Amino acid sequence: QIMKPTTNKETTKTPTPQKPKKTAPQKRFWHLQTTPLLALFGLGFLLYIYTASFQYALDDKLYIEDNAFTKRGFAGIPDLLKQESLVGFWGQKKDLLEGGRYRPLGIITYAIEIGIWGQKPGISHFINILLYCLVGLVLYRVLFRLLPPKDTTPWYLTLPFIATALYIAHPLHVEVVANIKGRIEILESLGVLLTMYYALKFVDTPDMQTSGKWLLAVFIAFFGALMSKESAITFVAIIPLMLFFFTKTTMRQYLLLSAPLLLSTVIFLVIRQSVVGYSIGSGKVVVDELLNDPFLGASIPDKFATIFYTLGLYIKLLFFPLTLTHDYYPKQIPIISWSDPRAFVSLILYGILGVYALWGMVKKQVPAFGIWVYLLSFSIVSNLVFPIGTFMNDRFMYIPSIGFCLIVAWLLTQKLPDWVKSVKTEKIVLYVFAALLGLYSVRTLARLPAWYNNETLFLTDVNNSPNSTKVNTSAGGTLVEKAAKLQKANPDRASMLIQGIKYLDKALEIYPQNANALLLRGNAHYELNNDYDKMLRDYLPLVEKNPDHAQVTQNLAMMADAETDPKNVDKLLSFIENKWIPLNPSTTTPFNVAGKVYGRKKNDLDRSIFYFEKALSIDDKDPLALQDITTAYGLKGNYQKALEMGLRALKNDANNARTTMNVSITYQQMGDTLNARKYREKALMLDPNMK
Repeated sequence: QIMKPTTNKETTKTPTPQKPKKTAPQKRFWHLQTTPLLALFGLGFLLYIYTASFQYALDDKLYIEDNAFTKRGFAGIPDLLKQESLVGFWGQKKDLLEGGRYRPLGIITYAIEIGIWGQKPGISHFINILLYCLVGLVLYRVLFRLLPPKDTTPWYLTLPFIATALYIAHPLHVEVVANIKGRIEILESLGVLLTMYYALKFVDTPDMQTSGKWLLAVFIAFFGALMSKESAITFVAIIPLMLFFFTKTTMRQYLLLSAPLLLSTVIFLVIRQSVVGYSIGSGKVVVDELLNDPFLGASIPDKFATIFYTLGLYIKLLFFPLTLTHDYYPKQIPIISWSDPRAFVSLILYGILGVYALWGMVKKQVPAFGIWVYLLSFSIVSNLVFPIGTFMNDRFMYIPSIGFCLIVAWLLTQKLPDWVKSVKTEKIVLYVFAALLGLYSVRTLARLPAWYNNETLFLTDVNNSPNSTKVNTSAGGTLVEKAAKLQKANPDRASMLIQGIKYLDKALEIYPQNANALLLRGNAHYELNNDYDKMLRDYLPLVEKNPDHAQVTQNLAMMADAETDPKNVDKLLSFIENKWIPLNPSTTTPFNVAGKVYGRKKNDLDRSIFYFEKALSIDDKDPLALQDITTAYGLKGNYQKALEMGLRALKNDANNARTTMNVSITYQQMGDTLNARKYREKALMLDPNMK
């Protein structure tokens, strides 16, 4: 059929322009990965939610419970920023360990919690749980970017998920989560992982104007990590290695990224130097106490042989975390020499790891990167760089174990399928992964109850670290202090004291100069059956080393008031006169105690006054000596001398109610009722309960 030609009346229809179709917004990672993210969060939450019922334990006393700055809440934050981290506990800066400690960020979070809720350990534990779960989510995000899985692989069999799940469940992390003080490490890990994430975002952003915000984020995250704990500084090397292994970062990007990393490091080190006063490794602090330097007295070859032995133990614990403990103090780890095969085996093992890390770096192999993460992050707490005050610690594996879990996940997902070559490969990988995750989770749950409080921790770990003088002291001290609070008729009291003394005996067998164990054992013998001979035997080395030993001084003064048995009074006097005073002739305390015992227990006022006069010859304003000598002269009937001493005492301390009442009594005895009434009224005004 022939088509008719169009006429002038027929016009061609102009097509209506169509609106461009709206492209669906791209779903973000956090939305696409909801299921694995919820699974990881749930894993961490379920494993550790039990700890929300726990109390304070171990170093929580240093940083939270008895830290004057933290206890002030928000008002204490300026001091936490301006002072070394333990000044709030000690009341002054003490150079006990190499390099000092400056970790304000985590401690500030404790102050904030106290400012809002008061001292509520349950809330602090719950926040630790949430932060730990958050670390797991950020780790998963970083690993997903570094090693993106195939779309066909089930999420629960991907390398990022397996590595992160094993990391969350690993039993070596129990101390970090279950001890509130472990938040310092949690915040450090969160900071470095966020730094890695922002560094990757910077590299992935081609627009230089937009990428600037990621450089700012890198600076903030890394500065926060450093302010949490100094060991984050190792990521100055780890982050460039990450980019080398997994990205095509240009030299320009490396240089730009190094700026915020180095700037935050320099700023932190300057602040730290201004607060602490010296840097790590400066050699300023001379440690002469075995409990602060476990290698004290060891030769240099033996020291490094022992260090490498502990490095081998860390790898063993990563694979087989069976016996866990918070305490590796002397002499739980023996000092060994290079003739011990345990040192050489470990040295060879680390040598192999180092060689493979270098070779794998050329090949850009995943296990090599995992080894670098392990070696570099662990180096600063290995005792190889500078002494850390203990042989080793489970929590030191918290960040290095990222490298370990990455290698295990790589072996499961990449090598195991090649080794088994089976149609059921996915099931085999799943079974092995489930078995590992299950074993780790069960061991984690089994370890948790030990961290309920100090008592459960010390009495558990005294069995896990039987050769540690410190944990034997802690276990013994816990039982002694608990028994001292019980009524003497309580049948459990004696058995607690006996068991406590056994632990303290073991502590002193391991380290005879353990001052805390000597004090506690002396106290225990006093509490058990008022055994002054054994108590004073333990006190003697303490006053020989430190004649002004605060606890011994306090205890002897208390006994001078409380003791009624004449035999014990004689033993106490013999110790004071023949041991304590000769060791400490230049301070008033032993003379005051001797004067008090002679006056109150022996009724020998002349001898009592003799010792108070000795105290006043050392310090003519000593308030205790002036107060007690006033009483002694009054009892002796020498009212003129009593008045002289009483008025002298009030000249130095006008608001002392007891001395004011003594002056009133003296005036009364002298027949001066006007002054007697005057000073009595003042004494009652100062203390209405004064008699």
